[in-house]
Amino acid sequence: MSDIEKLKIEKEYLEKQLVWYKSFFVNATDAVFIVQPETWAILDVNEFATNLLNKSREELLGSIQPQFRRIFKLLKKSSSPIVLSELSFENGNDNLMMEVSARFIEYENQKLILAIARDVSEQHALTDKLVQADKLVLLGQLSAGVAHEIRNPLAAINLNLQVLKRKFQPEDPEFTYIQNALQGVDRISRIVELTLNFSKPAIPDIQNINLNNVVTSAIELVASSIRRKEITVELKLDENLPLVSADFKQIQQLLINLLTNACDAIKAEGKIIIKSYIEKSQRKDHNDYVVISIQDNGIGIMAEDMPKIFNPFFTRKSDGTGLGLPISQRIIHQHNGVIDVESIYGKGTIFYVKLPKISENIN
Repeated sequence: MSDIEKLKIEKEYLEKQLVWYKSFFVNATDAVFIVQPETWAILDVNEFATNLLNKSREELLGSIQPQFRRIFKLLKKSSSPIVLSELSFENGNDNLMMEVSARFIEYENQKLILAIARDVSEQHALTDKLVQADKLVLLGQLSAGVAHEIRNPLAAINLNLQVLKRKFQPEDPEFTYIQNALQGVDRISRIVELTLNFSKPAIPDIQNINLNNVVTSAIELVASSIRRKEITVELKLDENLPLVSADFKQIQQLLINLLTNACDAIKAEGKIIIKSYIEKSQRKDHNDYVVISIQDNGIGIMAEDMPKIFNPFFTRKSDGTGLGLPISQRIIHQHNGVIDVESIYGKGTIFYVKLPKISENIN
């Protein structure tokens, strides 16, 4: 065999090896970046990285990613050849949090950064929820203790104010002062009661119920709030609504909270539209949802407030407790349901209460 033939065979072998190893890079199930230190320019990326960052390979090649500066500093001072860190990357309008494993590689006498990254945004979101849940448990314990301590002196204040009130006539200025104080006591009592309910939720009394019946009963209980303003309530209820397994009183309380919020969001006159319907599940192993939507054309929710509305004690109302929505969310979660919200500030809000229907059980 001649030297030329040997070189040709060796060349073919090297080309196959190149294709072989290139396939590992291209088809890796994590995002792979090769970055040039100092300039922080991306020299190469795999397909997974382009999909993750929602950009073409052409857009990424040569783009500057200064967040790799932190990786470079870690590698320079670390005694380990591999470092692990988290970096934030832009993905259109969103930011992705990526866990990055990186090391130096040598190529043509220059030191480059080989970084393998995976999306941990959902993991961070789950961790945040777990932290929030832990805070809520602690908050419930603290709130229950504080509420119990407040109850006794509050009852004494209320009793003494009632005694004083009998000593004055309605036209006396002292009567008005006492009346205002009693209203304050009543509000504190309501907050204490809601706090105790929040910290020690009742065990649901689960029965097969029709949500249309819950809607009509909830409307009757908030009729006075509706009448105080020029509010029109429009019902669009599905007459063939399937049954759900739920606690009638708890779902009623949830809807009362949402309807009260809708009334409060409407300044003087407006409209509340209540619908019931079936929403098909996107997963074959899940039942369809029975949905109650409550839409108002009130003031709406500011964008910066949306992530906070289910936080206990968060409220923009001067006389609000900030417990209505957290209690509503917990009720729906106890029923394996979902509560969603859409809102445009200045135009209105829609809440969607979704409960799994009972399989093959139509009312």
